[in-house]
Amino acid sequence: MFRAKSFKVFVRLLVFGLLLGASSTAYADNLAITSFTVSNLQFTSTTGTAQFTPTATTARAAAENTFGQNVQNISNTFPIAQAAATVNFASAVGTANATTNSLTGFASAVIGDCSCSASSFSITTFTGTLVIVGADGSVDVNISALTSQLRHVQTDQFGVRAQSEILFDLFVNGSPVFSFQVDLLSPIDGPNGLTMLQGSGQLTGTVRLQAGVPNTIFARLTTGSIAVSEVPEPATVVMLISGLGFMTRVLKKRSRR
Repeated sequence: MFRAKSFKVFVRLLVFGLLLGASSTAYADNLAITSFTVSNLQFTSTTGTAQFTPTATTARAAAENTFGQNVQNISNTFPIAQAAATVNFASAVGTANATTNSLTGFASAVIGDCSCSASSFSITTFTGTLVIVGADGSVDVNISALTSQLRHVQTDQFGVRAQSEILFDLFVNGSPVFSFQVDLLSPIDGPNGLTMLQGSGQLTGTVRLQAGVPNTIFARLTTGSIAVSEVPEPATVVMLISGLGFMTRVLKKRSRR
């Protein structure tokens, strides 16, 4: 009777331990996805006409992981520059399009079933010259652009960290007109977190420029994603079962008293 009871206790503990062990080797899903586009950049002067002429575009993409994979690509083609980079668990794509006055950046890090980390980023730029014609003296110029974004940051039960990053700047003669920085989108530290953001908007700003004088326009967009996961090793299951065996012996001794 006593042996049967002890055996039942051991079996229950063993089943419980195997269930815990199974969950410790379950598929992990920690991710950070960042997508951002700046498009329809326009220059409108209060008098005369604002003439913008693109002169250069660049795109850079990079991706890496803790397995030693590291890929970087750069493009300087004009009027459209595009670069892409992919490794296990991470990828990035950047496009600068002077024909549509737009910049697009995509970066992702999606980790599953490993104790590792992955990251990626893209940087896109375009440069041009802006001249106000048909006017005299100082002229106010309105600069506007449309934005769209999709960001998804999530950790599961094994998540250590996930974060999304966006930086965008537009300079006129070296001075910022648009300059915003989202270093981290609600960075998630620890397991079972989720943050999502999707939408569109408009950027507007005004600068005063001298008519008839060439002005340098420089726009830059950076997107980045990072994900870190830590999955318990299979050896944890062996240690757990050994511990359950010790617990069974303790229960057995107590039952004899």
